[in-house]
Amino acid sequence: MTSDAHDGTDEGPRHVAVVLAGAGARGAYEAGVLSVVLPLLAEAGRRPALYVGTSAGAVNATVLAATAELPAAEQADALLAVWRGLRTSDVVRPVLRTAPTALWRGIGQALGVPWHRLTSLLDTTPLARTAERRVSWGQLRANVGSGRTALAVVTTAVATQRTAVLVDRSSPAELPPPDDSRPIDYLAAEVSAAHVLASAAIPVLFPAVWLERPAEARGWHLDGGVRLNAPLKPALALGADAVVVVGTHPAVHPDEELPSAAATGRPDIDDTMVQLMDAALVDRMVEDVGLLATLNELVRSGGQREAGRRELRVVRWLFFGPEQRSTLGQLAAACFDRRYRGATGALRAVGDVDQFLLGRSLVGDGPRRGDLLSYLFFSPDFLDAAIELGQRDATAALAGCPAGTVPWQVPAPAPGHEPGPGVG
Repeated sequence: MTSDAHDGTDEGPRHVAVVLAGAGARGAYEAGVLSVVLPLLAEAGRRPALYVGTSAGAVNATVLAATAELPAAEQADALLAVWRGLRTSDVVRPVLRTAPTALWRGIGQALGVPWHRLTSLLDTTPLARTAERRVSWGQLRANVGSGRTALAVVTTAVATQRTAVLVDRSSPAELPPPDDSRPIDYLAAEVSAAHVLASAAIPVLFPAVWLERPAEARGWHLDGGVRLNAPLKPALALGADAVVVVGTHPAVHPDEELPSAAATGRPDIDDTMVQLMDAALVDRMVEDVGLLATLNELVRSGGQREAGRRELRVVRWLFFGPEQRSTLGQLAAACFDRRYRGATGALRAVGDVDQFLLGRSLVGDGPRRGDLLSYLFFSPDFLDAAIELGQRDATAALAGCPAGTVPWQVPAPAPGHEPGPGVG
């Protein structure tokens, strides 16, 4: 780990990107982390030039790009205000009102009735209104147009089954070519509420979103997390020489031992869904962060080219995430239990019956209890607790960092080798 100070003579990074993973309601944790990290970057003269996000990470990235003209502390406060003011009713329509329609459509589709198709389990009409209201879209255009910041949001294109990275920037530089190894397409776009909603369209739960623009992306889009939940590679392809990655899982494979099958019984649907989500949303992030560290080691030890094709450079990086994969799930379950415990909790359940019923169906009782709930638990109890946890984790990770410096993760040069020109 190294630190750099911005004194005009150092060789520190010049193009810092913030990479934000998809997370649903866990995005509040990301906001907590960023409220600590953004002022530190600003103090070191390293304000981000690019925000890249998927799903809830796209929401956070867009809010940050739309407030990039503010001092870093005020920018962070604006992001926290979005999450502290969020409620379930700002995201989905009441489940009790929409469930009969969903059931009817499901039956109709099963029976082959024309025009009866079940496209999602939840109605996200309120989320569209929330996105329009909570983001200053005019200021976003001003910030991007002035070159103050750049933004990229990630979706999954249904027709092509490829990741679409929608890049909003003033730079005249050509976008990266299609990356068929992942596969990823880079498309120039003026990011709007529709693009953010598409990035956050959680499969099955939320409906797909139709995009008209850019023309190359015209069609239906789903949550970018389906294929690229932590968009680290797009940040590097777009020119970042340092990345701050914020996830809601640790960047390592699990070292926590869950109770044995004999103790918990056969895994239920909740347990199985958690395993599937880990495979889709978390494992690739762990691999990408590990690959970045490996490439940095390669360059530092004298490697200069990637498979003989392009020059490599060292990329400084920081990663922030909770201690264990189960951390935020356990926090959500604990908040749910406290909120609806006893006589007072029973009254709350009557008052917000939709949140209670949704929570009861998702909280689970397996070893990763609360994991599914944590993605959709837009209760102030959980959102506030997730923000505070993110702030504590970031503060702990940065403890001892001298003022005006950033503790980038960079491997030390191998004996007899000077640092290479970098990865990316």
